[in-house]
Amino acid sequence: MMRLHTTKFRLALAAFVLLPLPILLLGPARIWAQINYYWATSYGGEGWDDVYSIQQTSDGGYVVAGHTNSFGAGESDFWVLKLRGDGTIQWQKTYGGNGWDGAESIQQTSDGGYVVAGYTESFGAGDGDFWVLKFREDGTVQWQKTYGGNGWDGADSIQQTSDGGYAVAGDTESFGAGDGDFWVLKLREDGTVQWQKTFGGMEWDGAESVQQTSDGGYVVAGWTESFGTGDGDFWALKLDGDGAIQWQKTYGGKEWDWASSIQQTSDGGYVVAGETESFGAGDEDFWVLKLRGDGTVQWQKTFGGKEWDGASSIQQTSDGGYAVAGDTESFGAGDGDFWVLKLRGDGTVQWQKTFGGREWDEARSIRQTPDGGYVVAGYTESFGAGEEDVLVLKLDGDGNIPECALVATSSAIVGDTGVVGVDSNAITSDSYATIENTYVAPANSWASVSTQCYHEITPTPTPTPTATPTVTPYFQIYLPLILKRSEASASY
Repeated sequence: MMRLHTTKFRLALAAFVLLPLPILLLGPARIWAQINYYWATSYGGEGWDDVYSIQQTSDGGYVVAGHTNSFGAGESDFWVLKLRGDGTIQWQKTYGGNGWDGAESIQQTSDGGYVVAGYTESFGAGDGDFWVLKFREDGTVQWQKTYGGNGWDGADSIQQTSDGGYAVAGDTESFGAGDGDFWVLKLREDGTVQWQKTFGGMEWDGAESVQQTSDGGYVVAGWTESFGTGDGDFWALKLDGDGAIQWQKTYGGKEWDWASSIQQTSDGGYVVAGETESFGAGDEDFWVLKLRGDGTVQWQKTFGGKEWDGASSIQQTSDGGYAVAGDTESFGAGDGDFWVLKLRGDGTVQWQKTFGGREWDEARSIRQTPDGGYVVAGYTESFGAGEEDVLVLKLDGDGNIPECALVATSSAIVGDTGVVGVDSNAITSDSYATIENTYVAPANSWASVSTQCYHEITPTPTPTPTATPTVTPYFQIYLPLILKRSEASASY
């Protein structure tokens, strides 16, 4: 007999394989922060050059607008300088004709270009017209128009509006009720007029500052001789989106008081700044009023010395306080100095600084910068190439330029005033401006640049965890192997 044993297969885990696997581990890396620049630099030619407006741009630089008779085609031209963050010039251009032309206000627009407004005697319908130019990012002209009548008309403030158009404010002798009226134009994006209105009385009234408000209306401030208690008063008007008056008030004493700048504040009220001869310690003082949303006064203060001091520009700061800039004869090194005050939310002084040389220097515009510092622009007779040059300061958050001898601390006399806003009764009229296209080609200028102070701070790099590839030790991965064993046997 033969017995056959069947073949058997045995499954066994008899081997393993070593496989290297990459794992991400955290290793150190360094991230470099942006360099902070602080400087004082003048720009100009052999004549007189002045600036009225500055704004930081989206690339971290600055755009400056004013007047020049050192360069350009006529007696005076619009002058626009685009600066880098360290104050060096990226581009500079003049715009003008044979007469007197001057830029008063500039803003970067949502498309990365710029809009600038001022006055022209070279073009237009009358003795002087509003002149508005829309630029591309490189300073070339996209469109340009004059707006005016037979008399003198000059724009002092422009702002892009939420619909892509523009609000422009200034004064007019061509239209309105009196010798001169507030004149506000609402423009579409292409510069055509959406609406235009005058506001005034029988004497001289002039708008200096306009801003669109959070409700889609506008707030306008300047001065009036037609209404109020003295020779001239602060005058503020709140308009709706169509230019109709919601409220209007004067603020002043027996002498001359002049508002230069207004801004809506984060609480829905307003802050307005200018100069007063009616109140304060000297011949003329800074005067700052914090208004509620209805124009009533929340607080009001003067800041000054024994001589002439006048505020030109105010802005609410990120901490809820305010930065104010203008000129002072009471403090500083020369005939007149830049004067910058940082106020707390209640109007008390946080710090105050003067900047200047032996001659006359005057600040016209201030803006807080994203680094918590400030940029200030005006003109100087103390420094530069000519009779009068543009002067720009980049300050740190405490109002200093490190290691700069031009900076000094002042000691203003601060006083409370007790003015109550008085309702006025402006005559409001639609106007019918003559609108003309102009065809100015920008011309390059070649300013002499003189840096009085310069300091840069490079922040220390901070170690930051970063994913770094590395190889770990081997892992043991067991794999099944099939082993075969055959057995056969026979028996007889």
